[in-house]
Amino acid sequence: MASSNTLLRAADIQTRLVALKTRQQPVNVKVFLQTRPMAYKDYTAKTASTHVDAEEFYTFSAWTAQPLRGATIVLGLFHTSSAPDGLTSEHETWAGALMMRGRKNKHLFLWDCNVEKTSGLPNFLLQSATKGQSELGEYLCSKFDLKTIWVGGKALGNGDTPFELTMQWLDEILTSGEASSGWDSFNCVWEKRGD
Repeated sequence: MASSNTLLRAADIQTRLVALKTRQQPVNVKVFLQTRPMAYKDYTAKTASTHVDAEEFYTFSAWTAQPLRGATIVLGLFHTSSAPDGLTSEHETWAGALMMRGRKNKHLFLWDCNVEKTSGLPNFLLQSATKGQSELGEYLCSKFDLKTIWVGGKALGNGDTPFELTMQWLDEILTSGEASSGWDSFNCVWEKRGD
């Protein structure tokens, strides 16, 4: 499970994400980085939030509703509440990547600075995922025909913060795309059977 940290300001996160996005991408990389952080599973959760910055954070559906302009990887930074009711100042920072291989072949990657490896979506969603990761997995499974869900990350070291490690991973994927070694830490926790 991700380490908790206090709620970061949306404007501060967005400034850092915009700086990442302006970096030059190699010609063969088709990566889209959402520059607004996501914090809420839906509009209802967003309006129930008491945080002064709530309006500046996107919902999960906004992450997948952006025009992709040919991108095959969509990246996002998530800063979700660690409390079941979502009304706390404790939050987890993690990243998501939706990789598309054609119209019906989508894969979700959840990068976290402190993940537990499990097998099977029900076990992952109930035992290892943060509340936000579970909600994102459930939302994307209902919206898209996901083929796999992968979980990976890097453990916090001395002086590391979840936000900085997540930004480093996003930078690596944004710069190198599918060729990045940032994918090496992932394990498949769920695969759709049939089809």
